[in-house]
Amino acid sequence: MRGTLYAVIVLSSLLFCVSPLYAESYGGGSVQSYAAEAPLDVGTIVQLSAKDSKKVKVATQTELANMFGVAVDRNQLPIAVSSEGLENETFVAVSGTYNVLVSTQAGDIKTGDFVTLSSVNGVAMKAGTKEKTVLGRANGSFNGKGVTLGQATLKDSAGKANQTVTLGSIPVTIAIQNNPNEISTKVNVPDILERVGQEIAQKEVSPIRIYISLAITGVSLIAAIAVVYAGVRNGVISIGRNPMSKKSIFRALLEVFLTGILILVIGLFAVYLLLKL
Repeated sequence: MRGTLYAVIVLSSLLFCVSPLYAESYGGGSVQSYAAEAPLDVGTIVQLSAKDSKKVKVATQTELANMFGVAVDRNQLPIAVSSEGLENETFVAVSGTYNVLVSTQAGDIKTGDFVTLSSVNGVAMKAGTKEKTVLGRANGSFNGKGVTLGQATLKDSAGKANQTVTLGSIPVTIAIQNNPNEISTKVNVPDILERVGQEIAQKEVSPIRIYISLAITGVSLIAAIAVVYAGVRNGVISIGRNPMSKKSIFRALLEVFLTGILILVIGLFAVYLLLKL
C-alpha cells in the first residue's frame, strides 16, 4: 500500500513538473479597453471606428487592412484596468495568444496556419494566397467537428446562399501583418520605366498604365516618322521632276515636319494624362 501511494505521489510530482513545459501559453501581449458601438462576443475580431479612435466595431472583410485586434474576456486578464464612462467597454488584444472566433469557410484550420478575416464579420478563417493581411497564426486546429458554436450561411453577390460554414473558437497568436503566403499579381516592370512613370506622375503608377503609355509613345513616334519620311520622299521626287517648284515643295515639307511634331506632341500629352490622372 505504501509502495503504491509513493508511486502515485512521485508520478503526480513528475506531471506537475513536466506539464508546464508542454502547456500552451495564453494571454500576454498588449491589451487595452475601448468603447464599442455594440456589445461584442469574446473572440470577435475588431477594427477601430473611423469617427473615434477610442471606439471599436466588428471588423469586416471589405476593410481587411483595418483589422486591429480581438475582443478578449476581461476575467482572463491578470490585470484589467477599466476606464470610466466607456460605452460597451471591451478589452482588445493587439498581440499575445487569445481565443478567436473562426469558421471553416476556407477549409480546416491546423496549428501553425495563418488566419485572416472571413466573410462572416468578426470571424477568422484559414488564410490562403490571395488575402493581403493576416490576423496571426493558429495555436489550435478546427475542422468543424466536435465542439462548435453553430453555423452560418454565406451568400453570393446575387443574394443566393452558396456555402454553409461551421463556427468555432481556437487560440490564435495575434500578429497582424502582411500575408507571408500571398502570391503577388503585380506585373514586373523594368526599374527605369517604373522610375520614369513615377517621376512624371509624382506618385506610384500601375504597371498597366506604364505599358499602355509605352505603347502610345511608340505608336506616336512611328506615325510621326512615317509622315515625315513620306513627305521628304515625295518632296525629293517632286523636285527631281520639276526643279522650278522648289519653294512650294519646301513649304509642303515644312508642313509635313510640323504635322509629324504635332502627332508626337499629342501622343506624349496623352501619355502624360494617362500617368497623371
